[in-house]
Amino acid sequence: MKVWKKILCGLLAAALLVPAALAAPVQGTKSLSDVKGHWAQEEIEAALADGWVGGYPDGSFRPEGVITRAEFMKMLLGAVHLTEDSDTVKEMTENARMLYGLETVHYNPWLTDTYGHWFDKQGWLKPAFFTGLLSPTDYPERKFQPNQAITRYEIAVLADRVLGLVYPASQPVTEALSFTDQDTFQEGQAGYINEAAKAGVILGYPDGSFAPGKTATRAEAVTMVQRALAYMEVGLDPDIQVVARFLLSEPKNGEYPTIVPVLLEKKTDEIRLQVVDQVVYASLHDLYQVEMDMIRESKIQNWDWIINELYFEWWPLKQQVNAMPESGNYRYYCFQAGNASYNWWDSYVTTEIRPGGRNTFCAPVRLLYGQLMIPVCDLTHPSATVGDGFQGAWDGKTNTLTIPLQYTGGTSRLS
Repeated sequence: MKVWKKILCGLLAAALLVPAALAAPVQGTKSLSDVKGHWAQEEIEAALADGWVGGYPDGSFRPEGVITRAEFMKMLLGAVHLTEDSDTVKEMTENARMLYGLETVHYNPWLTDTYGHWFDKQGWLKPAFFTGLLSPTDYPERKFQPNQAITRYEIAVLADRVLGLVYPASQPVTEALSFTDQDTFQEGQAGYINEAAKAGVILGYPDGSFAPGKTATRAEAVTMVQRALAYMEVGLDPDIQVVARFLLSEPKNGEYPTIVPVLLEKKTDEIRLQVVDQVVYASLHDLYQVEMDMIRESKIQNWDWIINELYFEWWPLKQQVNAMPESGNYRYYCFQAGNASYNWWDSYVTTEIRPGGRNTFCAPVRLLYGQLMIPVCDLTHPSATVGDGFQGAWDGKTNTLTIPLQYTGGTSRLS
């Protein structure tokens, strides 16, 4: 079952431990007394219907009230289904890695001021950490200050992270920004502001300024999350038939060195697709699962080691997935959200993806509900045959896409 098709509940708890002057929002409020005629009424009511915001016990929403760091993160995580009990967050938590000196170790984030806070007690701190949404080093002395009103710049950073735009946001900005106050941006802010603005999540004011240090209202926050969802969810579930292809090899009569290629093909609806700007993206998670199923179903000799030994690494702060066999086989891959370059079949293991290397997609990798979506077909230049890397074969007459699966030692093509 696909992780994003699971219906997630409990997005807002009945009691948030906010300052006593503020009543806590309540999940499931069916009507709100103070949003009718508000400029964000449509967005607020849509979010309420989807379950990732709630009203206060008195039936109000308080759209012009400020929103805190913890409240915004909870809202954003709930909207993209990255809750503590989701399969995606569980996989991220189990496989999270970081670099400690020259050694790769399990990612172990921590803050000094969240113990006992509702953000932690209600189970939102873990998803915030392991999705990479909350980076402890962003805050001096690792003090998150969860009740602090969130700024527009902080929202831009979180939007980039949830949309998989950390890589482009961290690169030098070479294009001119349109904001009149860009000279006031602190070092490193321009890239994150630029990417969030290009995604349409957070816009400037009528006077042309961005005002990175200005706080946001609850209504503005809901609107920004809705815009992030619109960017993330564009082109989902297109009318495309998928054929998964995988080429295995086995010894002839059980003996090496004579190798017999075995081509496996399978029609499947278990691969989530997305079409954005005429590029077809496929879920990396689903591609791997379908490949493992095909290997199991084939019952070909000497391939059990792939199923048993292949493991994943998830690097939250890089938004990168690595996979390699534990046996030390040289075949492995590294994909990063927002990056068109990727590592594949290099002779040594590295977590650094070389920009502009020989392995380059037609478009950057996207992020959908925490899952990497890799480009598998450029519909403006379709190919009738499966190509190098992950280039799928497109049949326009039948709307069929044949996707090569090659995360292991196999190859997708007969050669």
